[in-house]
Amino acid sequence: MTGIANGPARLIFSSAGMLSLVVLLTSGAQPLETARSNAAGCAVAPKGACAGLQFAQHAPATPTRSGLLGPQDRRVPIASDHWPWSAIGRVNNVENPNIRRFCTGALIGPRQVVTAAHCLFDTRMNEWVTPHTIHFVAGLSGEKFVSHSLVVDFIKSPDFKWRVEERPRYDLIPAEMIKNDWAILILEDAPAVEPIPVRVISRATMPTPGTKEEIALAGYGKDRPFMLSVHQGCSASTDSPDPGTLAHMCDTMPGEDGGPILLMLDNKAAVIGIHSVDVHSFQPQVGYEALAGRGVSASMFEKAASSIRARQ
Repeated sequence: MTGIANGPARLIFSSAGMLSLVVLLTSGAQPLETARSNAAGCAVAPKGACAGLQFAQHAPATPTRSGLLGPQDRRVPIASDHWPWSAIGRVNNVENPNIRRFCTGALIGPRQVVTAAHCLFDTRMNEWVTPHTIHFVAGLSGEKFVSHSLVVDFIKSPDFKWRVEERPRYDLIPAEMIKNDWAILILEDAPAVEPIPVRVISRATMPTPGTKEEIALAGYGKDRPFMLSVHQGCSASTDSPDPGTLAHMCDTMPGEDGGPILLMLDNKAAVIGIHSVDVHSFQPQVGYEALAGRGVSASMFEKAASSIRARQ
């Protein structure tokens, strides 16, 4: 459990339905705006590293957690039959006929898909799932899809500790573990889709002022499980609040864990990181308010992806 404020306010990282960091705001805790800044990582980032991030304003309190950072959902459904959206898909995990889960992944090589590592863990069995239970469906749109493949293997960060006995509590994980929440799936078949290149950008806030750059986060949320949702025009800061972690202000919903954070310019796109968790404030008898998102900077998984491609 990682504190960010004086008094009783603290961060909790929960896996109940979706991963999140929750700031408990009670009497004597820091003001909400200060909590919002700290939660996004900017209060402890290098000077200027978060200058371009726009923080959520007046997000309504809700009884359950979501990653919507304001009063309106800024994600829009988008046709996934053209690039780069066609290279993004659902990571389906069928643990048994009665338990089916999904996250989001992005094709970053001929047979490599990056996603969040926590999506591949069976908490009931306290073990990593076997690769053959995972299925990647690229460009899913309703009953149509661009390509699909079973998974033959996956590589995850050796530093991602997610067994129950390794957590502070079964539903908690240290905030510093977020940067290790990545995995690369190795597909059985190469989809007929152009991969999205991975681009490592160190200690930068995007989009860069005065440019036509655009940040977008894409994923399959549980509210639209068969349609890709994209929030274009948000912001992200790499290596914030610490190296390997990424802070972003893009709307998300459960199911979008592992979704790519894209830097887009003209007709080009690159994966600069993936989404992992949401940051919330919580006030008893009031509810949750989404504050920001956290994820993994591309610097944490780019070398592993390049090594896999070199061997294939």
